[in-house]
Amino acid sequence: METSLALVLVFCAFVSLSDSACSLTLLKPGAKHCVDGYDNSKHPMGSTWTKGRCIRCICSLGQMECCDTMGRVTDLTKGCIVKYDYKKCTFDVFNPRKPTIKCSYGVVGK
Repeated sequence: METSLALVLVFCAFVSLSDSACSLTLLKPGAKHCVDGYDNSKHPMGSTWTKGRCIRCICSLGQMECCDTMGRVTDLTKGCIVKYDYKKCTFDVFNPRKPTIKCSYGVVGK
């Protein structure tokens, strides 16, 4: 029973990690800051910032982790479109020809 529970917990953790849209960059030993590859800006250890396309990064000792805060839409209902608002980090899914139709979709990476 305990082994089964442990396997379920490991599987759940794996599924959670596989859906996340994060990247981890290891820093060179002795690095004093992180360099954001998006705009080459430097960020001190312990800082957090959001870069273009709603990606939040954290600079910590030895690494920089960046994760998608908004997610990306997949598996849209036929005829529906997605409009991303990168200033507010939100999106809207709708059918431009038939606004009364409810669109179904999935989201990955959040």
